Amino acid sequence: MRTAYIEMIGGASGNMLLGALIDAGADAEAILAALHTIPVVGWTFARSRVVKRGIAAEYVDFIIPGEDGHPGEQARHGHHLSDVLAIIDRSGLSEVVRARARAIYQRLGEVEARVHGDSIEHIHFHELGQIDAILDVAGVCVALELLGIERVMCSAFPIGTGTIMIQHGRYPNPPPSTLLLLHGAPVLACDVKGEMVTPTAAAILMVLADDPGARPSLRIDAIGYGAGRSDFSVPNVTRVVIGESAFVPERDDELESDDVVVLETNIDDMSPQAFELAIERIFAAGALDVWTAPIGMKKQRPAVMLGAMARPANAQACARAMLVETTSLGVRTRRETRTFLPREIVRVATPYGEVRIKRARIGETDRTTLEYDDIVRIARERNLPLATVVHDLESHVNEHRIS
Repeated sequence: MRTAYIEMIGGASGNMLLGALIDAGADAEAILAALHTIPVVGWTFARSRVVKRGIAAEYVDFIIPGEDGHPGEQARHGHHLSDVLAIIDRSGLSEVVRARARAIYQRLGEVEARVHGDSIEHIHFHELGQIDAILDVAGVCVALELLGIERVMCSAFPIGTGTIMIQHGRYPNPPPSTLLLLHGAPVLACDVKGEMVTPTAAAILMVLADDPGARPSLRIDAIGYGAGRSDFSVPNVTRVVIGESAFVPERDDELESDDVVVLETNIDDMSPQAFELAIERIFAAGALDVWTAPIGMKKQRPAVMLGAMARPANAQACARAMLVETTSLGVRTRRETRTFLPREIVRVATPYGEVRIKRARIGETDRTTLEYDDIVRIARERNLPLATVVHDLESHVNEHRIS
């Protein structure tokens, strides 16, 4: 599983996370191309190499006149949650990126509403509703997609001392919104005067990261550092370590395990034809699997249970897709542990061209499975029966002992 471990050495902000991902290999030009599909104008992007207490890092910044101290004719104001979500929905970002960005801002809205004692519909974002915050959130989500990250994990959240000046005045460090976002997460008290974790970074990591505070075992293939504006007694950088999860078998067993979220909803008032697109979009939101099962509901109504399985980082996006794409008014979720065989995808040359094969092993038994999408593609391209393609490919694999 391709994993990104976010280490908040000197804290984290939206632009520090984005800078670290770019430094680790995310294509900055591809990120900008995606961000330019968001219907906001008047911004430019700057990046440079800086050194923070001996560590070279990538500093990135979205420059918008009137925001975050950038000079402009007048200060820009934030947006309501519905405004931000509409901006995201009107973008050309991928389905997965939009779902993750929406989930992050939905969480921000819930926290702001609770802090200010108001409804989520009436909450007016200030710093968090500015254009640069929207671009930071979307940029991080785009970068994770470009890097093929399947799982996000992060360190404990460092907390500084002193007070912080925000839109509403001078607040204790961390301010109420950040502290509420970090509810349930491990925090680390630091002798650093200043804001170390911004609300934007806290929301991104609390929505996307699995098991905050836990460090994964990885086979490292990329490292990146993103710099912040401030200078602290520690290097003001966020480090990202990217690699394949390395699992240690327990008691000589060859099985792997991880945590997943199972989502379910019962539906008795939707056309069967609508399930095809709904399932497609739930997969696009990051589901590992989606299924349906016939059930009976109250008053003996025949119905369908729609279920999905997702990694914790994608669970909220999948739940939203289930609610948007169906007539359901609620989704049940539960966290479970799954056990599975390690597997890899290999590409092999065949008379039909390159075909992907899924390969796994348990004990002395090897298992190989043809990738169904490749079989269907070949059958369509060559106008052949599916059974014929399967027979020919399986014969080729067995003949050449591909395993």
